[in-house]
Amino acid sequence: MKKLNLFDKLNAASLLLVSPEWPKVKAAQKRAQSFENPVVNIPLEIRTIAGRKIRLAEAGPVDAPTIVLLSPFPASILNFAGSWESLTANFRVIAIDLPGFGGSEGDRHDMTPTAQGNHLAAIFDALELNDIHLVAPDVGMASALSYVLDHEHRLTSMVIGHSIGNPNPVELGFMIGMLAKFGFMRATSALLGAGPLIAYSAKIGAVRHQASAVEIDDYKRAYAGRAPEVIHWFKDFYAKSEAIAARLSEIQIPTLVFWGELDVLFDVSNAERIHAALPNSKLQILPEAGHFSWADQPQMFASMIESWVANEHKQIGISA
Repeated sequence: MKKLNLFDKLNAASLLLVSPEWPKVKAAQKRAQSFENPVVNIPLEIRTIAGRKIRLAEAGPVDAPTIVLLSPFPASILNFAGSWESLTANFRVIAIDLPGFGGSEGDRHDMTPTAQGNHLAAIFDALELNDIHLVAPDVGMASALSYVLDHEHRLTSMVIGHSIGNPNPVELGFMIGMLAKFGFMRATSALLGAGPLIAYSAKIGAVRHQASAVEIDDYKRAYAGRAPEVIHWFKDFYAKSEAIAARLSEIQIPTLVFWGELDVLFDVSNAERIHAALPNSKLQILPEAGHFSWADQPQMFASMIESWVANEHKQIGISA
């Protein structure tokens, strides 16, 4: 089983030392009651879709409403372990590692919201999914927004958070800002590999949640040798955000914008601006939660999704 090694931890510690947000997160972690995600049976499988090997998992009653979960970075769909059993008890859940992320095949050409939106269209077509409630945090958020804007979508609603897509100014934490602004920072991170990024994000991105050994093993295996490709996601980051933000008023489907109140990688002010820009949206801030809010507050997250799908999305705007 792969673990975070000394090299990963030392590099992550160095990044934490120069991250001005770290003391705030560290103090919150000391106040919080920490826990490790349970090891649950997430039935992973690989399917070839539109020429790509895509890793996904499917569970839950087939006649229930369909929820699609999109993976975060530098984690994978295993990051939803804390809410998996609750969600699959009530919904048909399909979790997808986006192309180039997690256990799915991909390269630097996939590292734009437009490319990911195109992939989502192909995946949903291949799986013959309709009336989807798309749950898309982190890299999934920009991908979902691009999909809705550029395609005849198959969605009933969206649940998005913790990424780019809001009107300027986009408030980014130190590390994300450096990756967005400087090519040398992207090159250095690519050279060091994904291990330090996994270790760093696990520390600064979570308040209560601690990734299990199974999760860390999966993340390390998923991104081994792939950092030079996946790091391209941060190239032209602000321009990518502006391109999406300019078209937010076109999105008519009910959208739940959620954020952890202690997200220091993508400040919670970003949530407020994207909520204000969307015609039919609701904003929900999860307390005592960081960037990985769905993992920090798994039961709260599952309850939020259940209420949204059962009734709340019907009360916000008109489905496109």
